[in-house]
Amino acid sequence: MKFADIVQILSKDFDIHPAIIDGEEEILEIKLIDPRDVSASPGTLFFGYDNQSMTLPMNCILAGEQPRTVSLPEMNHPAGEPTGTDALPQLKNLAWIRPEDFSSIFNEVQDLLTNRKQNAFYAYIMDVADRVHSVDTLIDVASQSFGASLIFIDRDFRILSYSTQVPVTDPLWSNNISRGYCDYEFITEVRKLKAIQMADSSSNPIEVTCKSSPFRKLASRVYCRDTWTGFIILIENDDSYRPSHVEMLRILSGVIGYSVMKYSPEMLYHTNAYRSFLHSLLIGAPLSAQPEAYQKLPFPDRIQLFYMTAESKEKALPSEAYLSSRLGEILPNCHILSSRDYAIVIGSADDLTDPHCILTLFPPQIQVCTGISNVFHDIRNLRTALNEAEDALEAGMSVDPGRRFYYFEEFGVYVMIRNQKKREDIRRYIHPAIPLLKTYDNENDSQLVETLSEYLRCNNSIKDTADALFLHRNSVIYRLKKIEEVGQIRLDDVHTRFLLQLSFLILTT
Repeated sequence: MKFADIVQILSKDFDIHPAIIDGEEEILEIKLIDPRDVSASPGTLFFGYDNQSMTLPMNCILAGEQPRTVSLPEMNHPAGEPTGTDALPQLKNLAWIRPEDFSSIFNEVQDLLTNRKQNAFYAYIMDVADRVHSVDTLIDVASQSFGASLIFIDRDFRILSYSTQVPVTDPLWSNNISRGYCDYEFITEVRKLKAIQMADSSSNPIEVTCKSSPFRKLASRVYCRDTWTGFIILIENDDSYRPSHVEMLRILSGVIGYSVMKYSPEMLYHTNAYRSFLHSLLIGAPLSAQPEAYQKLPFPDRIQLFYMTAESKEKALPSEAYLSSRLGEILPNCHILSSRDYAIVIGSADDLTDPHCILTLFPPQIQVCTGISNVFHDIRNLRTALNEAEDALEAGMSVDPGRRFYYFEEFGVYVMIRNQKKREDIRRYIHPAIPLLKTYDNENDSQLVETLSEYLRCNNSIKDTADALFLHRNSVIYRLKKIEEVGQIRLDDVHTRFLLQLSFLILTT
């Protein structure tokens, strides 16, 4: 909005006298004149009184006892400074108002600029929504307008979308995003916050900052045709914080609701009560906290859980509605819960005997990797099973990448070692023979460590070791004797072989 436009609007209700109207720049903000700091920004309109002693900024509105149109030489200036037009080369826009109108006019201009910004942001973000047809892209673009990260969650705190152009750095929410959901403990603590308990049902943003995170967070409800769908959460830092973010977030929540309804209706797929019950158990809610009717439901004697993610994080998984429909065609007694980054299948282990069947749920262009829990017998162990499947997938993809299925039964020991490594340096548990053999290999250009590893992997079979290493049987026997000599061990000792196997697990995890 240009200065001339502001003067014209104000003249309808106030006595305002323009002295100079020369600038073509847009007025973006207003400030009170501070003699200690007068910015020369062409986008700032300053308000003050004509008896203040200072050099005037580029754009200003001054209050005087007698509003008038005067020439510049009549203006007051600091003692010793020249007067006249040469004294104020930067002044482009100037008007006088009556002192009694000062507050009203200041607030009026503030509202004009705020409304203009809000209307511009609304028009911009609506245009983006209609061009990209994607909630994910919409949130990414919006995050750049805020200069801060955004997360879209449903009412169960499942992650529906999040910004990648401005990544989430808050440790709590970064952890939630990596899993695709918020656990029961986290949700319980959030719901204890006074801001959440006192919030009304409108989309007006509320601050939900907690002591566990240094970042300010604003949350606004997202509605689709008057139905509460979830929250859009803005995570700010000291650099990105702006008071205007509150209204911008309210506008964004409405546009997200519009975009979901028009372009991503699959996000509105609400699981039935039984799936909601399973989700509660998955995130760690106790069975006793569930509806009594569900506490007494019969469950299969042997239950298993599959946790699936796309090999490429850039590819979002199909919607839960689509996956549920496909699962019903091939495994009608199993259930699926999913978000953009993961899918969880729960069912009788007797129905899940062919894991390759699960892969047919997904389009061929999406390569899926799967972690598979141990078989369990009590539905209250659902959370434990999810942890097993997630851990097996993470450890398996690190140790043996390229596979499609990782069973906790197979990779549990790697999970144990990885968890132990977080607590202490477990390299001290490596058998002392390993460093001795490594030193010998380095000094003699031999392959004793490789031979020992393959021998243990082949269940102590000399023939299988020779085949795997493309060696003659006698060469393997010679190397094994050398290993015993250099490492000062006996390979016929069961306990020694176990410790050596454990050492190689530590080295490869």
